[in-house]
Amino acid sequence: MDRIKLQSTIESLSKLVAIDNNKKNELIDRFSLMDDKNVIKELSILIYKTFGNNEEYYDYALTIVRDINPDICPSVEEMKVIISRMFANEVYGNMSLEENHKLINEALIKFTTLFNQAGVDYYIVGALPCFLKAKIPLFRYHDDIDIMVNEDDISKVQEITSLSGYEFHDDRFPTLERFHEMEHNKPPHTILAQNPDNEFHLGFFTFRREPDNSITMREYSHREEDGQVLVDVLERVSDPIGTSLRYDDMPISYNGTYFRTSTVESVYNLKSYTKKPKDITDMQKLEPYVDKTKLEQINIHKNQNIIYENIKNKEINNKKH
Repeated sequence: MDRIKLQSTIESLSKLVAIDNNKKNELIDRFSLMDDKNVIKELSILIYKTFGNNEEYYDYALTIVRDINPDICPSVEEMKVIISRMFANEVYGNMSLEENHKLINEALIKFTTLFNQAGVDYYIVGALPCFLKAKIPLFRYHDDIDIMVNEDDISKVQEITSLSGYEFHDDRFPTLERFHEMEHNKPPHTILAQNPDNEFHLGFFTFRREPDNSITMREYSHREEDGQVLVDVLERVSDPIGTSLRYDDMPISYNGTYFRTSTVESVYNLKSYTKKPKDITDMQKLEPYVDKTKLEQINIHKNQNIIYENIKNKEINNKKH
């Protein structure tokens, strides 16, 4: 897309939503690589997620986007219909946002209560707990709850979720048959508990708790070689200060339950790299609550990444730092 026209569009939109110069440049760099059609689509999605369809600026913002290329873009009213249908399809089973938020709330309260009773070492992570801590009303669809769990407690999590009727999958060390299923279905998490009635799930990330109370995250990847599934593990080793900057050790109280969470700064920092439209919107919501000093410290206390190739199940817990 023409960079000058794109810059003018971003400048106009920035008058409706506070966007600093760095974010403007990021958006311009990213969208300048797309054609007009995809720029219109991506900006329209971002506008919907920012304003919703009932805000007074929604029509005006869509008009700005439509002016990018009126010859290929439908009318504003048609744009609104298309976007509404798009998000109706994104909400699995045409679940409304109200229903989705109710499901999220009920699952969060239920499972954190059960995890607490079982003594599970875990954190609720991602944007969701940050919205709750900052008392930002939920405004978009959430297809899962992201949870970081100590690998020593995976068996407890499996028992709790299975007894609740969820289908539990632990794909850290899959069989060859399961590996082929994963290649075809592309599950969103290596470990997840799937709601049997819809696409909502609990998505788990794993970590090891070190003797100094720091956290080492573990990410599993798989490849096939000579008819066997080989498992590689990426460990993200954090020092105690880095851990405290990324995860709040003091739990928050929420509707009769409590749980520890990732910090606002760590979520904001992560989303600044991913730069999806949803993440940009989340960043805008969270920015007023970010401690810039802590954000700088996170980048100083970077994780040390270590890769273990072709690891065996019995070996993984023997690797200590």
